[in-house]
Amino acid sequence: MMRRNSLRQTMSSAKHRPDQRSADHGLDDKGDQGEGRDKTEAESGDRDKPEPEYPHDAWQLLQSFLTPTRRAKMSAVASTRTDRIRLVVQDIHDPHNVSACLRSADAFGVQYCDVVTLKERFHASTVARGVASWLTIKRHHSIAACVQGLRQAGYQIYAGVPPAPGVLTLAELPIQHKIAVVFGNEHAGIDKAWLPHIDQPFTIPMVGMVESLNISVGAAITLQYLTDKARRQADVATYPLDEAARTQLLNTWICRQLAAWPQMLERLRAGQEVEDSDAKR
Repeated sequence: MMRRNSLRQTMSSAKHRPDQRSADHGLDDKGDQGEGRDKTEAESGDRDKPEPEYPHDAWQLLQSFLTPTRRAKMSAVASTRTDRIRLVVQDIHDPHNVSACLRSADAFGVQYCDVVTLKERFHASTVARGVASWLTIKRHHSIAACVQGLRQAGYQIYAGVPPAPGVLTLAELPIQHKIAVVFGNEHAGIDKAWLPHIDQPFTIPMVGMVESLNISVGAAITLQYLTDKARRQADVATYPLDEAARTQLLNTWICRQLAAWPQMLERLRAGQEVEDSDAKR
């Protein structure tokens, strides 16, 4: 792994490289204000809504209100979800880019995503509204809060840099541990406050005339490669979510699918009948 000062030198020289406007696979030291202080809800302009605590028996009691096809699909997808790879995006300006990153996470089985908002508000476009309900998205208003959560969950933090001597390629990254991959703003890259926390810089090799990728493309390539590599090399029992996490996930998913789940559960637990028409999908 590169030393911190070497990483800073790489980033400093990268500021003068052509075609770095997207800064998707690159780590650019243009976040001149750093992460700053934690923002209040009013200052962020984007009020967080706490996720309800979904009951432990929701899936067991409510799954019959789904069609057999829908029920089987949810069970199958839950069994392929993983927490070995985690997506972190910071200050993505274009909502469609955020949406595309989240869709890639879902497509490749990455269940946990972190959204860090220092300067940009988090507005996932309508493209992501259908996929966000299947992901576990944690929002942060500071890099420190995000890093603390990642460390407590046992993650190593990887981030992309422009090609440079000694920087590992995506294919060379070690995956023996849980990995969180960070992608930053389309123009500025990730904020410099990430630097002390990066365990492994990496680059996506390219052979064309352009030297950068759109962030959603970079995220998709990275997530697909790392999940495939981890799935093939990890112990069968350690790649997917464990049974408790899968059950919790199914409880969450079915409650998100059935708007009237509190009333339905109350009636079912009281031994009362619930009509299919009561379940607003």
